Amino acid sequence: MELRSIVLHRNLIPLLPLFKSEEKPPRSKRLPMNRILYIQHGPFDGPGLLSQTMGECGVELETVHLWRGENLPSTLDRFDGLAVGGGEMSAYETERYPFLKEELTLIQAARSADKPILGICLGAQLMAAAFGGAVFPNKGKEIGLFDLSFTSAANDDPLWKGFTTAFAPVHWHGDTFSLPPGAELLASSTLTPNQLFHVDHRHYGLQFHLEIDRVSLREMIAADAEPLRASGVDPEAFLRAGESLLPSVEPIGRAIFARWATLLHNSIP
Repeated sequence: MELRSIVLHRNLIPLLPLFKSEEKPPRSKRLPMNRILYIQHGPFDGPGLLSQTMGECGVELETVHLWRGENLPSTLDRFDGLAVGGGEMSAYETERYPFLKEELTLIQAARSADKPILGICLGAQLMAAAFGGAVFPNKGKEIGLFDLSFTSAANDDPLWKGFTTAFAPVHWHGDTFSLPPGAELLASSTLTPNQLFHVDHRHYGLQFHLEIDRVSLREMIAADAEPLRASGVDPEAFLRAGESLLPSVEPIGRAIFARWATLLHNSIP
């Protein structure tokens, strides 16, 4: 994910309609203590709603800050699952960012050990690459809040069933990927066909940002306000869009993350 100086999509305004559904996201359930590793690539790429939801579910989230020079663990023996966040680098920049090679190996190891994986933006691209797909520049940069269109497969997916009415999360990326062998597509956007996929119903890649809430979006926009303006982006308009749309997206994020947490003990209620 490219987090700096990306052009806001011209269709961000007018605002997209709010998510509407008769089904209310379920409350997070507390689960027996598990631990997941979260890989963070930059100062504004934190776990956000994922961290909050894991805490509500009784799951310990341990973060490794690669952008600070911290090292990845050599194995996932201490962890029950792996979550890989976004970042400004590209998944194919392995020579510039050598730790990306280590991440690819760790993702492969998690799948081999049947430990659930959650990839967000760059994390989804790394998952695709680790599983045999290709990562490459998208036909355009996608930044803003845009509707997801779900496939019929999503209606029966254990994580996503009940939440397949179109809604508009935050998108902030310049790359995309091809689906790896064995992956099933669950959602697309107008600009990016491969927005959401699963492998084995245990490993989920999200090109969009379900972890970003209003607080974290405000911080990101404040940090990038001048670069955004220099690129012709109105930070205030972007912020207004988030304030309008994210109240309907955040409960969905909490529900999806809570369901993913149940995969740590191999079942979804």
